[in-house]
Order: sequence, then structure tokens, then C-alpha cells
Amino acid sequence: MFFVLAFINPGQFNGLLVNVSIIYGAILAIYVSNKEITRWHNKQFTSKYYGEVFVFLWTIVMITFIIIASVNGKYSISPEFTAIYITILGIFAIGQKSKALKNS
Repeated sequence: MFFVLAFINPGQFNGLLVNVSIIYGAILAIYVSNKEITRWHNKQFTSKYYGEVFVFLWTIVMITFIIIASVNGKYSISPEFTAIYITILGIFAIGQKSKALKNS
């Protein structure tokens, strides 16, 4: 929600975006790492595909931002949002690879 607020109000949260991005990325990495460690140590672990839904929702937000920014020059996508989106995709890809290695 913070990134949506920053997009809707350009320039208002510039000082906070970097800090929020770093903290959010770190929390996400810790969560996924913990989940993957649990998967590797607990044979009863089952995935509920929340990661796929999470990435899908972030992708919808990114596409929406791109469309709005291209139509209305008042809005622009912050580099921090782009970095977080790429971080989410990277962490998701690593989690998927870990899941594939565990299941093979």
C-alpha cells in the first residue's frame, strides 16, 4: 500500500521509499528463506501456492502503474518500486528452484 500511496502522491514519500524498500525486501527474503529451510527439513511441508498469487498481484500493480504513467505524465514509477518488483521476482524464482530441487 505504501508504494501505491507514493505513486498516487508523486514526490511526497521520496525520502522514505528507499528505507521501506530495503526493509520490505529484507523481510521478504527472511520469510522465504525460512519457508525453504522448513521445506527441506520437514517432509510434511505442503505449499499452498501463495507465492504465485503474491507475484501475480505485484505484477498487476506494476502493469497498472505502467499504464497509468504512460497515459498521465503526472505519474511515474519510482526506481524503488521497480527494484522491489525485481527483488520479488528474483526471490520467487529462487524459491521455485529450491522447491524443484527438493522434489527431484
